[in-house]
Amino acid sequence: MSESDYFGFELIFKTVEGSINAKSDVLMTVIHWYLIKNSFRNVGIGDDKTLSESEEKSELLPDGWNANPLSYALRYVNNDQLYILHGTDSRGTMIVNLLKVKTLDVSNITLNIEDTVKQLKGSITSLIPEASTVLSRIRDCLLKPVIDGNQKDGEAQTETETQRPVRSDDPVNPLQIGRPRLPDPLGVGNVGRGDLDPLGRGGGMIFEPPGGFNPLADLRRPGPRGPIPGARFDPFSPPVGSNPRFYRVPDPDPDHMPPPGYDDMFM
Repeated sequence: MSESDYFGFELIFKTVEGSINAKSDVLMTVIHWYLIKNSFRNVGIGDDKTLSESEEKSELLPDGWNANPLSYALRYVNNDQLYILHGTDSRGTMIVNLLKVKTLDVSNITLNIEDTVKQLKGSITSLIPEASTVLSRIRDCLLKPVIDGNQKDGEAQTETETQRPVRSDDPVNPLQIGRPRLPDPLGVGNVGRGDLDPLGRGGGMIFEPPGGFNPLADLRRPGPRGPIPGARFDPFSPPVGSNPRFYRVPDPDPDHMPPPGYDDMFM
C-alpha cells in the first residue's frame, strides 16, 4: 500500500493519542479508522441493538471507548444499518467481531497483539510495521463477510457465478441451488442426478425415454427382433404359451457379449 492508502489515519489517531494506554487500543483505533474509511460512522459505545434517528453519527471515537482495555464495544452505522464491533483481549490475542444487527451476520478476525503492534505512538507503519497485511485481513475477514457489495477504495467488483447469465454450453450441476434451468424437454439433465444427490432425488445413470419405463407395456407390444424401447437390457426368452403378442428372440443380440465358454455344457 502507498501512503495515500493510509490517508486520514493520522488525524483520527491524534484525537485519541493522549488516551492510548495499551497495544490493544492501537489495534481498535486502526480498525475504527478503517471502518470510517469505508463509510461507517460511530454512534456510541455499548452493544444496544436499537437505533434511533436522534443518535449523532461521528467519525471520531466516543468518550470512554477504551475504559476497559480488555473489552471494547462500539456501535456503527453504514447505509442505515446498525453494526456492533466487539474487541476482546484474550491472553495476548485480540479477537474482534463485527455484527450486522438486522441479519445477525457475524464476521471475526484474530490478531496477536505483541506481534502486530510494535509502538504506542507514531505513524501507522511505525505502530504496525505490517500495516498493509493487517488492513487486508480486516477488509477480507471483518468487512466483506457482513457488507453486501462493498466497493470502497476503488475496489472493482468482479463477475461472480451468480451474477453471470447462464449460457447454453454451461455444465449442469444437479446439486446447485438457485440456478436458472435451461429448457430440457427430454430430461437429459437429470441423468445421473440420483447418483450425485445425497438425498437420492432424480434418476440414476440409465437414461429412460420420455414417459418412463413400463415393463409390462414394453414387453407385450409386438415389434421387430432386437432391443425393446425403454428396456434396460436386450431381452431374450423362450416363447410363452401360444399368445401371438409374445415373440421369441432365439439368440442374444449381436451387441451382447457372452461370457467365455457360455455354450460349453460342462462349464
